[in-house]
Amino acid sequence: MDKTNISSQRLNAIHYFELVLSLAKKDLKVRYKSATLGFLWALLNPLLMMVVLSVIFSLVFKVKTDSPYSVFVLCGLIPWTFFNLSLAGATNSIIDNASLIKKVYFPREIIPISVIIANLVNFCLSLLFLFIFLLIFQTKITVLVLLSPLVVILQMIFLSGMVLLTSGLNVYFRDVKYIVEATLLILFYLSPVFYPVSMVPERFMGIYMLNPMAGIITFYRNILLDGKLPDLSLILSTLISCLIIFFAGFIVFKRCEPAFADLI
Repeated sequence: MDKTNISSQRLNAIHYFELVLSLAKKDLKVRYKSATLGFLWALLNPLLMMVVLSVIFSLVFKVKTDSPYSVFVLCGLIPWTFFNLSLAGATNSIIDNASLIKKVYFPREIIPISVIIANLVNFCLSLLFLFIFLLIFQTKITVLVLLSPLVVILQMIFLSGMVLLTSGLNVYFRDVKYIVEATLLILFYLSPVFYPVSMVPERFMGIYMLNPMAGIITFYRNILLDGKLPDLSLILSTLISCLIIFFAGFIVFKRCEPAFADLI
């Protein structure tokens, strides 16, 4: 391969990266353009949910947790919100960008991935908010907090596979969008967002942990709240699940991609 081709490929990579950022920026602008509080809603939504869940499950149902319940539930809500908003927003993203797809060629997976990047901005802001709560409740922050970016990367691998799968299939089957909405509601209760994993009966634990979000939320709590390393077997099983979903989503998306321009 000559130097001209190499430099051309690098230029394309730069342009694609700029396109991802541009689409992510557009997504954020559209989402908050008519809101007076703007980006503050990225913090207020999990905060309001935290208050409601804290009242219901710590005062009424008295769920027992090792950490203060407000911090415990916020540590689950923030990664869940990242997952929920990304998957819900990206599923219809190919259809929403039909005019762009018909005008110019670029790797189509950039579109759903840009939705993840947009929500990653909100997620990072929410994490800063979480650290403030950790300080308020005098939660000991250990050096293991430095491992949290690895959990974020793992969650993004899982998310990328999911959004590629659903956004690709949604072009062919428009019911996918509604299936995703219903599935997200079910998964909210099947993920340890507002209750500890210890409440899951042992006989169901193997099936329960097939949900990658169960492992991912557990990892955040282990590192940020408990100050301990996650279980190695859980790390391996969650990593394998995330990689399988990523490659499955990528393959399905690439097989669906050639017909996008005709179907949208």
